[in-house]
Amino acid sequence: MSQAVTRNSPSKGNFFSRHWRGDYSLGRSYWLHTVLLSSLLPAFSISVLARLTNDMPARYGVAGVLGIAAFSYLAWTWGVRGCWMSASRHVARGGRRWAEVVVKFLIVCGAISLVSSSLRASHSLREQFDIARGKQLGPPVSYQLRADGKSILLQGGMNDGAAEGLERALQAAPTVTTVVLYSAGGWVREGKLVGEVIGRRGLNTYVEQECSSSCTLAFMAGRDRAMDPRAHIGFHTLYTVGGDDRINRSFDRKLTQDTYGKLGLPRDFVERIADTPSDKSWYPELGQLLQAGVLTRLAPGGETAQLATIAVSRDILEEEFKKGALFDIMARFHPPEFARMIDLAWARAQAHASDAEILAVGREQVGILSRKLLPVASDASLAEFQQLLLDQAVALRGISAAACGELLYPRSRDDALSGREAPQAALPQEFANRELAMTQHLLRDADPANAGRFTLAERTRVIRRALAPLSQEQLKLLSSAERRAADPEAACDASIAYLRVVNQLDPDERRTALRVLYSRG
Repeated sequence: MSQAVTRNSPSKGNFFSRHWRGDYSLGRSYWLHTVLLSSLLPAFSISVLARLTNDMPARYGVAGVLGIAAFSYLAWTWGVRGCWMSASRHVARGGRRWAEVVVKFLIVCGAISLVSSSLRASHSLREQFDIARGKQLGPPVSYQLRADGKSILLQGGMNDGAAEGLERALQAAPTVTTVVLYSAGGWVREGKLVGEVIGRRGLNTYVEQECSSSCTLAFMAGRDRAMDPRAHIGFHTLYTVGGDDRINRSFDRKLTQDTYGKLGLPRDFVERIADTPSDKSWYPELGQLLQAGVLTRLAPGGETAQLATIAVSRDILEEEFKKGALFDIMARFHPPEFARMIDLAWARAQAHASDAEILAVGREQVGILSRKLLPVASDASLAEFQQLLLDQAVALRGISAAACGELLYPRSRDDALSGREAPQAALPQEFANRELAMTQHLLRDADPANAGRFTLAERTRVIRRALAPLSQEQLKLLSSAERRAADPEAACDASIAYLRVVNQLDPDERRTALRVLYSRG
């Protein structure tokens, strides 16, 4: 009797040690100590931690999660060990054998599941350890005030402190009106904070190269939002670092929908973002970005003083120009003209002009040179120029007769091949590519030996042969600037007809006709 009393008497020690030895009943050890304390309590702690660290850098939240995870492993070990010990004493306490077997079986299954899930999460755990130690998702962020003082470049990741750094940089540069973003993303929180700085100051945003992932959250805060036509703005599902991907997937989708939905983007646009995996990017076309309201306007490009900022000397500006194939060819084949162009561009750079203004100087000088080279161009380059001019005129005729006229009869003779941004801006990119290739060929193969020498009689015969199929009304339009201005549609049609007649001459006559036409000064 005395032995039974001793065996069933509560053991000495605190709560933790008593559970560890299995002194508590199997039901209490399993349901209260193991399931509730060692499983549900950590989950509750994580939800509380998420609220507490919501406005803190990611490393604090991740460090907290790792601490809770470590505690969870210890709590689970403590819970199942005590539960196992209690199960071993369950029969001696008068319990049923099947209960001991079931509990131990569940403990074994739980141990196997824990080991398996830990192995699957090993990569995630390493990633979280790195973040807790301060690792960022993007490269270091830097800030560059452009030479004109009107724009500032934020380059690098949306890392912790990016918004604070931008705030300090803007305080030191009160004349800034535009933030140029060049970032592949980073923390969602930091992207929003950078956006808050931009929105609070009423600044514009601009993309020269790329703005993707959480960078788009900062971009959308701009009052006026534009991008270089060659730049890219990329979207994908916002994602949670660490954890089980299967669990995170639905949470990440909801986060993406809520975040971009609050920015006022159309639902179908937001759904396309949410459907794009986090390891890929969707780069909408310009029209899609405008229609969705991501961009507030189309931009021609070169709106900031990037070149003037980089080119702190004439030599650096020259090297920047040579990075373009066209200007590199000009430097190699026509060095005096290239040097003059750099002198003019350098003067604009010293005046802190925008890239567009500096490059316009370059295009103007290339145009002037190209016009001078047409009389000594190769037969192939003349034919290429003639066909391009005809195709451009036909394409512009369907858009604007006035633009067609400006192409064929520019206000200034020096504008003939100087980029002609006004009429060509309405044409597809294909024409710009063809014009660039044609100009490169012209700069390469121009040679005084190509110049043709024709008598007045030869010139007259070729011109008459080309004009013969035209009507009297068309001839009057071609010979009178006043008539062309009064009826631009008819003038455009007459000019196209004239160019087509030249192209329909037999090869030998066409070569002679082109040489005569483009050597007339």
